[in-house]
Amino acid sequence: MMNSLKIPLLIFFLCCSLQTFCQITNPRTLSDEWGEYGIGDPYIFKFRGKFYLYCSTRDDQNGVKCWSSWDLVTWTYEGLAVPASVTTSKGAYAPEVIYWNGTFYMYTSPAGNGHYVLSASSPTGPFSLQTGNLGHSIDGSVFIDDNASMYFTNASGSGIQGSAMSSPLVIGSATTLSGANLNGWTEGSTLFKRNGVYYLTYTGNHVFSKGYRVNYATSTAPLGSYTAGANNPILLNTEGTFFGLGHSSSFIGPDLDTWFITYHNLLGQSSIVGPNRKLNIDPMGFNGDRVQVYGPTNWSKPSPALPVFYDRFDRTDIGSNWTDVNGGTWGIYNQELMWQDTKTTSTWYRQITTATSAENYTAEFNMKEMERGTNAARFGAVFSYIDENTYGTALLSSYDNTLETDIKVNGTSIGVNAIALPPGYDYQKWHVIRVEKEGTTFRIYVDGMLKSTRTANITTGGKIGVTTYSDHADFGYTAFSNKVNGSGVFSFYKPIPGTIPAVHYNEGGEGVGYHDLSGGNTGGKYRTDNVDIRDSEEGGQNIGWNQTGEWYQYNVNVPATGPYHMGLRYATTYTACKLRVYCDGADVSGIIAIPATGAWTTWRTAVLRNLTLPAGNHTIRLETVEGEFDFAFLKFESGSTITPSGADNFDAGSFNASWNYDNGSWAVSAGKAGINGYGKRTMGNVGWTDYTVEADVTCSSAGNGGLIFRSRNPAAEQFGNSTDISSDYQQGYYAGIEAGGIVFGKENYNWTTLAYKSQALTAGQSYKLRAVISGDVIKIYLNDMLTPVIEYTDTNPFISGKAGMRVHAANMTFDNFLISTDTGTGLLNCRVEE
Repeated sequence: MMNSLKIPLLIFFLCCSLQTFCQITNPRTLSDEWGEYGIGDPYIFKFRGKFYLYCSTRDDQNGVKCWSSWDLVTWTYEGLAVPASVTTSKGAYAPEVIYWNGTFYMYTSPAGNGHYVLSASSPTGPFSLQTGNLGHSIDGSVFIDDNASMYFTNASGSGIQGSAMSSPLVIGSATTLSGANLNGWTEGSTLFKRNGVYYLTYTGNHVFSKGYRVNYATSTAPLGSYTAGANNPILLNTEGTFFGLGHSSSFIGPDLDTWFITYHNLLGQSSIVGPNRKLNIDPMGFNGDRVQVYGPTNWSKPSPALPVFYDRFDRTDIGSNWTDVNGGTWGIYNQELMWQDTKTTSTWYRQITTATSAENYTAEFNMKEMERGTNAARFGAVFSYIDENTYGTALLSSYDNTLETDIKVNGTSIGVNAIALPPGYDYQKWHVIRVEKEGTTFRIYVDGMLKSTRTANITTGGKIGVTTYSDHADFGYTAFSNKVNGSGVFSFYKPIPGTIPAVHYNEGGEGVGYHDLSGGNTGGKYRTDNVDIRDSEEGGQNIGWNQTGEWYQYNVNVPATGPYHMGLRYATTYTACKLRVYCDGADVSGIIAIPATGAWTTWRTAVLRNLTLPAGNHTIRLETVEGEFDFAFLKFESGSTITPSGADNFDAGSFNASWNYDNGSWAVSAGKAGINGYGKRTMGNVGWTDYTVEADVTCSSAGNGGLIFRSRNPAAEQFGNSTDISSDYQQGYYAGIEAGGIVFGKENYNWTTLAYKSQALTAGQSYKLRAVISGDVIKIYLNDMLTPVIEYTDTNPFISGKAGMRVHAANMTFDNFLISTDTGTGLLNCRVEE
């Protein structure tokens, strides 16, 4: 018969092994979702190692549903956290929950009519009403800063609003946060803090728009001025069956280190009431203060990683995962916690894991006090435990209301640091201590608040544990992961299509994650490998001093076998630079030459076109064949081997079948396509890169209209209605004519003018407008097809996309629309050697 004490350990390792190979797919379908409404506005938070999910309530129903999960893969329906008898919960929008000092507080705006606060003693409820209507529009979210100050953010038509809170039940007056808006209704905010930077994610503009999307902005203060991320939007997809992505929340996942973002996608309008939506969860990474969502994905991918060690104490015996140090009376209660109740004043009692961490790690400890023996009582966490002469402690004192941190190295203490905790802290309620070890730096958090940063010369791995002195204490979920400060994203399988920061290369060191010919990290940034990393002029960090013969590997997850374009963001002064890309050791690119950018601070994107990649989980290697270049990221997009072509002269009296997207009130009359107001149409393939697009365009006396090209993710506002606010809803280029001349720019759900040619045009007159796109060079012609009126080199180009027509606030007609093959190659697929 198997020893019963070994069963939990066996189950632990078995679960870890199975979890490594488990796959998960967005969107998720959970049991007991709201019928014909699904899971919209999802919010996930963690308590004692378990994740809890809440979502909006269907408009004609009462109560708030809750699910729980240990791993973000398997979810259990917990029932109505807010009972249906709570009448103010009818149509409860975007419920969010925080845990503070023993109480769970829920914030929700029933039917969008201002916020109410409810509370409970359990994350699954029952929550009861605590306030009247506090106002503040909809989509409220609470953030607790390191000093225990609380802040509330909510939606508005002028951008996200923020308020200080004097308590969990009191919200102050609101101010609009500058820099956190989507040029219209902006909602679904979440505020969090990482490495001293405040991050605000937000969504707009209408839940029924396929162009619903998530942006982020950063600030140095929770209610300060925000700067929108340069790589916005971070979540967007408008075509196919996976669209309307938004209303996100962000949290740290099961491995204690990797951030995740949860959001919904739109199925359409419910046949009963409101929108019908589904749950999605994707990982997030960071490069400096840049947020990188590894998504959106709607295909099979590896499930989230678990900690290297974790214990839920879901058994009757302590078992062999722990070593008793110095005795004491230890036991397991209710298969949910471990306790120690000997309250002597002469001995520190400890339980230490048999498992040992790596040099760098993150650890989590959940605990509460049952009874003090004396005023000297302490209970808390042990970390980096080598022996009784070398280890760290993070201790709670209910008498002094402090966190005490200390680290002993070879018998010598670095000194006790006592940090005051918030007044009124209840130590007989659950609290969590988090320890991050990075090099010789230890960051110690209490209930998510960074309270102590210590430095000690411990350069090896160690064990973790819990300890008491003159105290009866309970200890809940305890875990450690060999990941810290975002390193969890380095080796997981990153989705293609998607963007991969250069510095997120695989772990494993020399010959595994990379090959570097120089010792040390010349730039001294981000990671401690021999890879040379520096701060980038464009934000975040990049790999620098990259020389001939060096390479870097990236694990990738590909939804389907096929062609994919790869954009390499690079800088170099070398006139002879060559590179090659491998997939699982096979050359998929040949040797590619990239031209000099002119300076190490001047960045350009080289596009390797139509690399054939197999479906599933694979490893990409980028090799420097000749020369030197710095690079910041790899951007993969779906490609196409179909030759660009398409035409419509509208003589049939209707649009032909080549058109695959439209919004606005387009019509065909007298052999011409026309629209009065706002609208877009596209045809072709999103994988098209180089081509020519042209049409005969009749100038309007007001507004403008013309051609869009390399277009992806076109959308409009609610129910496809094209309006002023959604006129720029695409990612691509636009060249148009107006009474004063020719306008040329980029649209990324905003507008950036690239060039303007002043030229008097006659309203009602037809002009032949042509755009020739070759690599990063774009030429715009008007009537004269030999001499361009605008020639522009975009060093940060859109890689590929469809072509079409667009009109903005004008009454215009089009004829003889044509897409044909362009002969230029530019930077694209510049193969020089097989």
